[in-house]
Amino acid sequence: MAFWIRPSTVVIGALSVSAVNFITLISACGASNTADALIGPEGGVVAHDDGVTLTVPAGALLVTRQIIIRPSDEKLSRGTFEQVGNSYLIEPRDLEFRIPAELTFDTKIAERPSVLLKPGETRVIAYSSADDRPTAYIGSLGIVAAAKGGDPAGSIDSPKLARTPTGSDLPAPAIDAAELKISPKGVTTLDVGFTAFDTSGTSKSLLNGEGTAYCGFKFGAVLGASISGGCSTGVTSGTLALTSGQATVEVLPFLIGKLDRPVVVEVQLGTGDLAVSAGYFTFNTSGCFLESCSGHGVCSDAGGQPSCACAEGFVPGTEPLSCDCVPKCDGKPCGGDGCGGECQPGCDPNTHICNNETSQCDPLPPPETTGPPGTTGDPGTTGEPGTSTTSTTGDPGTTGTGTGTSTTSGSSSSSTG
Repeated sequence: MAFWIRPSTVVIGALSVSAVNFITLISACGASNTADALIGPEGGVVAHDDGVTLTVPAGALLVTRQIIIRPSDEKLSRGTFEQVGNSYLIEPRDLEFRIPAELTFDTKIAERPSVLLKPGETRVIAYSSADDRPTAYIGSLGIVAAAKGGDPAGSIDSPKLARTPTGSDLPAPAIDAAELKISPKGVTTLDVGFTAFDTSGTSKSLLNGEGTAYCGFKFGAVLGASISGGCSTGVTSGTLALTSGQATVEVLPFLIGKLDRPVVVEVQLGTGDLAVSAGYFTFNTSGCFLESCSGHGVCSDAGGQPSCACAEGFVPGTEPLSCDCVPKCDGKPCGGDGCGGECQPGCDPNTHICNNETSQCDPLPPPETTGPPGTTGDPGTTGEPGTSTTSTTGDPGTTGTGTGTSTTSGSSSSSTG
């Protein structure tokens, strides 16, 4: 922290001098208790005089941010994890790293050293150290402290997790789905959280969801437990209600989607206001992940080159990993092509019509006629040539002419000429 006073604004006098000295004194005290640095995509270090150091790797941030370390009065002891020394607030608390940052305390603790981090309002995350120097790899900021002792609420029996996100002991990537065997320790419910990191520093996608935490992965099939709750709580990917001494959990991609390179996944196990970082495994998706071949084939990732085996009547399409319908128009000048289109060239609408049953062009029928030749146009008159038939409802004296025969309807008379 620094203060500047422009000389032109200073009023000479005892009160003004005292004010200047007071401001200088506060500035000096602040400088000894606070450490800050501007850190951007290239990475950097913030080191406090008390021996608290945060090392941000290149690629962990997309933009430059000011990071501040200052003392805090908060106590972070949880369960059997006992805080050692003072706690410190590292800000801004809403900052999340795309690659874990290394946090170290320049002190030695013989009894199971660890680091405690409180990123939010209540829950504390404990990170066990590999040696007597408290060290943690954190993805977010908050209140931190060194600690000793501590017993986790559960353990990962399989696979064997790496202690650090970049260690050589990282297992080979699980593909499309991971399987964890989890044993509880004295609890009946257990929160399991997954956080993904791209340690290559090249990904710009939101691996754990936008505005959410722990939503990159979700539970699939579960044995020895039931699922109660998900990542909407903001403190875990899901909660297990345990029914046996060991649960087998399938881990599936959720908001992380399809990947183009492996990611490192941190696993946290906890309950109540305490969670423990259990370690890291690697994960990747295959080239066929979420690919349906347009719903008309099966995707195969043999040799790392995904391709579609299309169903009968379909061929690999112009779009990657798609199947296009093959029109069925051999010998069919018209009608449906079996793919939602029409066979060509179609029928001449002036002379032919398409028979939808045979897919052939049939001639148009001849024009309709009103009767045989010689028929008069009067709709009330019919008869053969030379014959006239008249129907009336008027004067009974009406007669018809022709070959000498007259028929009159009205007064019912008939005559022969």
